[in-house]
Amino acid sequence: MDTRQPAHLYKRVAIPDAFLNETAGNAWGGDIRIGDLTGDGTVDLLVYKSLGGIHPCFLGAFTLEGEPLWSVGDKHLEISDADAKDTTLTTLSPDRPGPVVIHDIDADGQAEVICFWVDTDAREVSKWDLSAIRLMILDGATGAVKHTLAPDALCQCNAYAEEEIHISNYVHQRLMIANLCGNAQPQDFVVKVGVNLLAFNHKLELLWQYTDEWFRYPQHSAYIPAVGDFNGDGLDEVNGGNFGLAADGTVLWNHFFGDNMDSVLVSEWNGKNRAILSGGGQVVDAEGNPILSLGFDVVPHGQEIRCGRLLPDTSENALVVRYNGHHTDLMIVDNNGQIKNRFNVDETPNNTGLEVIRWHGDETCELIYSPTALYDSAGDKVVTFPELPPPSGGKMGWYHCFPADVCGDTREEVILYDPYSDAVYIYTPTPFQPDLFSGYQHTERQYNTRLMD
Repeated sequence: MDTRQPAHLYKRVAIPDAFLNETAGNAWGGDIRIGDLTGDGTVDLLVYKSLGGIHPCFLGAFTLEGEPLWSVGDKHLEISDADAKDTTLTTLSPDRPGPVVIHDIDADGQAEVICFWVDTDAREVSKWDLSAIRLMILDGATGAVKHTLAPDALCQCNAYAEEEIHISNYVHQRLMIANLCGNAQPQDFVVKVGVNLLAFNHKLELLWQYTDEWFRYPQHSAYIPAVGDFNGDGLDEVNGGNFGLAADGTVLWNHFFGDNMDSVLVSEWNGKNRAILSGGGQVVDAEGNPILSLGFDVVPHGQEIRCGRLLPDTSENALVVRYNGHHTDLMIVDNNGQIKNRFNVDETPNNTGLEVIRWHGDETCELIYSPTALYDSAGDKVVTFPELPPPSGGKMGWYHCFPADVCGDTREEVILYDPYSDAVYIYTPTPFQPDLFSGYQHTERQYNTRLMD
């Protein structure tokens, strides 16, 4: 029996025309971020583009109704390519979800946009280093620059290690908001660029820097580190997979755990926050000692790993693992390390995009998003998304997912975007109950969303 139900299309939010580019007759926006930019209790959206697909150079903020709020930068920026004579770098949809985040970083009660930003006056720019990049903090409501700095430690970062370029290890440049200094709310962030991990505070001051020795594919550390308090000291640590760092940058472990450490988490596991690793399907303690290890015969290529209340009849978290690389195979593992199920989801252009969605709030099991449907832990496709156009295709041309309580009724909506399309689609569970709206809540599930591993 087919048990799937269509979700309710709450909003199709058109990206403002002024923020779109056009290629071969197709209009596209770029990568998307969400947050309450204006402070009115509703979610807003931010689209950005990057020079050469790497360096952010255009930001456009707009409301849930598709009304422009502000924009900065040049969506048609071109600068000479430092690596190829008589060639220019053009403005593109980002190669990967990159270094742009919405968060109240200065704790003034209003959201800011924190991002990398390319020097638009540079005579030439290389995609493969950050010599022309600065950090920037903008007022979320107006786009006005509140603070900007080009720290030497950041500008010296590049894609090279031991005189060889390591592109996969370099292109995943994500700002991860963290509480490293013990403030009342997180006011710091970390970013990994190639082999370098850097930590900054809200004044854009460098707190510490770490160099990762595990960078040769497939013996690499996590492309995108995860942050969270997994030793109970009230501060956030960094889970890099093959390395773990305390809030002050002290090394907690530096150990090769196995190939394909593509995805890592910090999440609750058997009552405590733990570091969770996709490579071999592992959970480790604050010193990097394995608590659970499924093994590489079970998880030959841990492409993605997520954690949530997935199983019926238990309140304990379980793991869902995309265990066979860029393929459709998923596995459910309970809190005792027992494999409960294996199943396949739909084929998609990149076979990534795994997420756990609190579709029914706290009432029942969470569901699993894989583009573009929701599955339960039995492997049944239980929710579909009507009126969603086919994805544009290609390595990034599929529907990326933000889980977020946009409607303010404790259930999470699914916000979907294709970086090469001209709209964002927001789906909510049925029945849609607008009278329960109590305001959008911006949490680490939105500002530190995983998006892609």
